[in-house]
Amino acid sequence: MMLLSGSVLRGGIAPKILSPLPPFDSSDSDGIVHTVPPPNWVATKDGLRTDFNGITLDMSKWPGLSIPVLIGANTTPINMLMSPMLILYPRKVQDAWITEACWRNYNYVVIAPDGWNLTENGFIVTTDKLIQWAQYLKSWGLKICLWRSVPTINDPYLIAMRAANCIDWYIIGEEINGKIAASDVDSFIQSAIINGQGIPIGVHFTANYPLGFPLDTYLIDWSSYNDKNVHLMWQANQNDSAGKQGAMQYYARMRVQLGWVGEGTYSNPAPNCRVIPFEIMATAQLFGQCSEEYGCLRSLELLYTTTNSPQIQNVNEFGNGCRYPDGSWL
Repeated sequence: MMLLSGSVLRGGIAPKILSPLPPFDSSDSDGIVHTVPPPNWVATKDGLRTDFNGITLDMSKWPGLSIPVLIGANTTPINMLMSPMLILYPRKVQDAWITEACWRNYNYVVIAPDGWNLTENGFIVTTDKLIQWAQYLKSWGLKICLWRSVPTINDPYLIAMRAANCIDWYIIGEEINGKIAASDVDSFIQSAIINGQGIPIGVHFTANYPLGFPLDTYLIDWSSYNDKNVHLMWQANQNDSAGKQGAMQYYARMRVQLGWVGEGTYSNPAPNCRVIPFEIMATAQLFGQCSEEYGCLRSLELLYTTTNSPQIQNVNEFGNGCRYPDGSWL
């Protein structure tokens, strides 16, 4: 089987050209929408490429497939599945999702042991169960991103999965500015670095980090993590225009990679700490306000945002889906 450049055969499944994206959004008073890649931009081959919230199964490809209704799951439409809840579904549904992830040339699956209504649906998580699930996903040739809801020092799931060699990325918490004090962030990151043994570490905040109090008090200085494989899993406000999302992401890149602390002040840059558009239209997708295709468009527009500084890296990873306008894969 011949594969095109940039594609990878996973689980014996080749990527496909899928539905095209809607037309690019228009620029607005809040920001420019970029419709072409910036100079020297290259789609990532080894970095994070996934969609934790938007993959929508093409039911015409899965005749007779029954998708159960779960507490907290997406029902608008029900075939748009969230990967942290995928462990709750029957194997046939899981395999359909995994197959479609491979069609999209995605290389990571985001899983979680807490949050995501697992206990509400009667599922008791253990490290053994999570390891078994991760190993099954890896048997398809996929990588694992473990996303914790609550930040945890010496996280037993991270330690166990690292020992079992079935974790490739770790996010220390969900919207951590609402769960731990700014002064405590470093201790959680250091714990993850030690126990992660070299895997990438992600930090996730509420929308539009670092603007506004108290977001602007968190991780003012990223420079100590510059060579520690620590990165920002950036969350957008899904109600912002495309232009504003691009502008807000650029402010995050300034904070992290230039060391921007506001009012034209720069110190302690961390150009090796990547800013990844991780959660872009997820809430809108959950409530049936955004299709997978439009969510992928918003991600692509963020990947195409340019930079005026050599210390600000191009953006070429994503966590909430992406594809090219013609439906081909990154």
